[in-house]
Amino acid sequence: MPTDLNTGGTMYGARIFEIADHSSGTCAIRHTRGRVATISCDNLTFLKPINLGDFLTATTFISGVGNSSVEVFTKFTKEKSMTGETELAAFCFLTFKCKGTDSGKIPAIIGETLEEKNIIEGYENRREINKIRQRNNAQIKEFLK
Repeated sequence: MPTDLNTGGTMYGARIFEIADHSSGTCAIRHTRGRVATISCDNLTFLKPINLGDFLTATTFISGVGNSSVEVFTKFTKEKSMTGETELAAFCFLTFKCKGTDSGKIPAIIGETLEEKNIIEGYENRREINKIRQRNNAQIKEFLK
């Protein structure tokens, strides 16, 4: 949509984040069959601009499961409408707090593709980095008014 574009003719990053939040949230709900709430977005990385006329596809999968949360990986692929050429445009990880799952336990995950297996393999490392970030954010919160 033209309203999603900045003055340079490329899609606003905030619009890409909005799509990531919606699609990742849907993925989390489907996996847990419960309510979820976004608690963080990590490493939203923009690789290629999305231009007017490009098709944008968001692909998501569960990339990590904790005791009460899930991490969802979102990959954005752009397709040039006139040529069909595709490129990786952006990716990110969103973490969701899970509530009200039927069994109370979040189902485990098993990667199906090599891409999924490689991303899932890095979950514990990302989780440790997020714990450090959470401690740092708690300190920052103390002096913000």
